[in-house]
Amino acid sequence: MKKILGLALVLVVGVFAVRTYLDNNRPHNPKVFGPPAKTQWKPVGARSAGQHGYDIIPEPTNWNAIHVDVANSDSVWVAAAPMFELDWVAEPAYFVGNGPLFDNEGNLYFSPQFYHGERVVLVSLDAVTGKRRWAIPATEDIQAGSAAFILNDPENAGSQIIYIVGYDRVMALRPDGSTVWSNATGASSPTSEPGSPTRISFHSLNYHPATDSLVTVTKDGALFAFSRKTGELIAPIGQLPGAPAISGKGTKIPKFVLNRVDPLMDEAFGKNNAGKSLFSSAVNYIYGGGGIVTNYFSIDPDSSRIYMAATAEDAEDGTEDGRSELGAIYALDLVDNGKGGLQFEILGRKTFQGGTGSTPALSADGQRLYVSDNEGHVIALDSELKEVWRVDVGEPLVGSITVSPDNHELYAVTQNDVIQLIDKGDHGERTWTAELNGFDGYADVDVQVNALTATATANGVVIMIGGGKKLLGRTLMLHVGMGLLDRDTGKLRYFAEGREDSLAMSVVAPDGSLYVAHSPLRRAVGKAIYPDLTPDITGGIARFKPIRLDLLARDAICAAEARAANASELDHATEPAAINTDIRQIKVLLTQAESAIPKAIGDGDMTSEDAATLNDLLKKSTVNLSPATLGQAARDMAAACSLFD
Repeated sequence: MKKILGLALVLVVGVFAVRTYLDNNRPHNPKVFGPPAKTQWKPVGARSAGQHGYDIIPEPTNWNAIHVDVANSDSVWVAAAPMFELDWVAEPAYFVGNGPLFDNEGNLYFSPQFYHGERVVLVSLDAVTGKRRWAIPATEDIQAGSAAFILNDPENAGSQIIYIVGYDRVMALRPDGSTVWSNATGASSPTSEPGSPTRISFHSLNYHPATDSLVTVTKDGALFAFSRKTGELIAPIGQLPGAPAISGKGTKIPKFVLNRVDPLMDEAFGKNNAGKSLFSSAVNYIYGGGGIVTNYFSIDPDSSRIYMAATAEDAEDGTEDGRSELGAIYALDLVDNGKGGLQFEILGRKTFQGGTGSTPALSADGQRLYVSDNEGHVIALDSELKEVWRVDVGEPLVGSITVSPDNHELYAVTQNDVIQLIDKGDHGERTWTAELNGFDGYADVDVQVNALTATATANGVVIMIGGGKKLLGRTLMLHVGMGLLDRDTGKLRYFAEGREDSLAMSVVAPDGSLYVAHSPLRRAVGKAIYPDLTPDITGGIARFKPIRLDLLARDAICAAEARAANASELDHATEPAAINTDIRQIKVLLTQAESAIPKAIGDGDMTSEDAATLNDLLKKSTVNLSPATLGQAARDMAAACSLFD
């Protein structure tokens, strides 16, 4: 049967290839996206807001963790550029599966997974030019690092520290690349040698406020906690009880496809430490070589409770075979061990059918936890892991749930769609499915699908769209691009073609730029099957720079006005956290607008006279950014917003 299926796939690929080469009369007339109109989306009612401060945990204006923040919201306070274009690709020799991240000085950081040539653990770039600032070289102590994690430095106001963890070593670095501290992790794997693929694979660090510590977990479920100040191990190494996951949903990749894709990946990035191709290794991991923990984890900054999506114990699925078919969510904490020290304690867990590779995402107030399973469900749990509701979106999800603090909005991504849901309290409601039409008019695009996680911003939802051809129900990705959806309707406000596929996140910077970490697995298959229809695969980091900075200023100002008008109607006695957090975000948006205005003048998109009027109104608004005078601030911002009509 497998031979017959393989032969059928070969024949189908042959038919597609012949049709592609012979059908050259199809017109290539890409859709042109003009300046997008103002969005009508507005926040309604009190936002979800926590009680914690921002002395150590940064405001979500920057991408400080894999999914923006410690709660993994994939939601930022800033506006994305309403119009943008591909600017540059830096460090193309590196396959990058996470990031990039940014500090508050405007520097970019990423950790490569596979690469030709120079072995490094962490690379820092100038976020505007893409020029390398510095890199941490790989050594015997730290051959590969986790994605970076960034916190404020409370001992040095305005400064931040970058943290990474590898097999033997955990490090804290200044933005200039200097070392704050570097300590042994305490991990041990007696059967593995340096460079061996069996050495422990760490996920990124996260912050535990109650103990002022950095927490991480390995793919195998080992738990670590390090002092934020010194990097010392502050608790005995813990262990999640799950068993390695069984394969996810979907048909396994045929051998003939592996034979075509592996050489492409080897040429671009080289083989891994075990001498295997990156593509084959990834396929093996997906189909049966899974771990106990396959993604990042969340920590509630108010309660310090840790939430990890993993697997259940082996026998719980009814078969004791060293693998688990059940997913599990664990709630943990670092608690007093009765001897003056700390230890990890599992406080509760929730099991469900179908494993998950989804990072659990928290609402801003820590009262809701969202996760997906491999059966196509978005699942909402309360803080004690009691299931509140679930929604079947019709196919397995391929990324974490994006959690907006406004209007109870959630964004779920599948291999085909971006879907908005609303948490109605006792049930979830599906509202819209995104309009993915960025590649309309492309001669060689028959199908367009979602290609990355969704990021909620103040003026829309940033997504990636893949375009290509359909083969046996699967999309062969030939083109990729970034888009901005309207949060109110799901329609595409703007779109620009990019360079490469990604397994990471839709990253938005404080200046509205978009960034993509290149990790071409899906487009490598498209390249292997349709070599003449798509560019060579490449790695690195791409930047999409803002254009029409007047529209970025417009969207930031109008978003701030809508937020101020809504917050001014809230009850000061019952909603202080929501109001104060709104004020913080409004300040961020006005700062973003003020930074965009001079660039808009320089580009010829705004007159000096209009800029002077805007700046005067923004100054008046800023003076009134307090709970008692938000109404007046909103009126001044409304006048500024109306200047763009």
